[in-house]
Amino acid sequence: MKALLILAVLILAGLAGCRLLGQQPPLRGMLQDDAGQRVLISRARPAVIFAPADGMRLCASGWRSLAPESRTTEPGNARLWFATYENGTGLLITALAEAETPWRWEPAQHCPYPALRTLHYEQDGEMLYESLFCLTAEQDAFHAHDGQSCLVYRAAFLLDFRQMQVIAEYHEPLDPVLARDVAYDAARLNAFQDRARRACRILFPEKTAQAELKERIQKMDPADDAFSRTRLSRWVGEMQRRKDL
Repeated sequence: MKALLILAVLILAGLAGCRLLGQQPPLRGMLQDDAGQRVLISRARPAVIFAPADGMRLCASGWRSLAPESRTTEPGNARLWFATYENGTGLLITALAEAETPWRWEPAQHCPYPALRTLHYEQDGEMLYESLFCLTAEQDAFHAHDGQSCLVYRAAFLLDFRQMQVIAEYHEPLDPVLARDVAYDAARLNAFQDRARRACRILFPEKTAQAELKERIQKMDPADDAFSRTRLSRWVGEMQRRKDL
C-alpha cells in the first residue's frame, strides 16, 4: 500500500511538472517591440534580441531542424529560428542557430562560403565576426532576389561554448556583370558594408529587462517548406562533434 501511495505521488508530481513546463514561455520566439515590429528573441543566457532598422518589413519567420555538414561523414544536428525582412532594396535575415548535443559549431571565423572580406572585433563583451561574400541563386536559401546573385554581409556571434550562433545577414542583388570584379571594388564593398551594418543591431538586454521580455515572447511556427532544409543546413555552416560527450 505504501509503495502505491509513493507511486501515485510521483505520478502526480510528474504531471504537475509537465503542466508547469507547458506553461513556461519558449526560450526562443518572436515579440512585438515598442515600435510595433515583430522581432526574433532568445531569452536563454545570454539573452539576445534583434533590432531591424526602420523601414524593414517582416516577410517570413519560423523554425526548422537542420543537418549541417561536419568534418566526418555523419551530419550534424541543429535547430534554426529565423525571421526575414525587406525594405525595397535588400533582404535582412535574423537567425538563431542552436547546436544539439553532442554537436557544436565550427569556430566563427570559418565563413560557410568563400569570403571577399572578413573582420572580427569585440562588441558588448562578445566577439563579433563579420564577412562579405557572394551567393548565386542556387545557394540562396531565402530566395532573396528572384533568381539573381546577391552580395551578402554576415555578422555573427558564437555564444555558449559554440552551441549558439546569432546571425544578422543582409543581401542586395548583384548584377552578374559586376559579380566577377566586385572583390576588387573596395568602394562598392565599403558602401555596401555600411548599409548592411545599419540594417540591424544585435542587442544583449540587461538582466532587469529580461523579465519583461519573458512575458512578451511568443512561440514560433515551423517554417514554410519553401525554405529548403538542405540549403539552410549549408547556410548555417559546418559543425564539430564534441569528443568529450
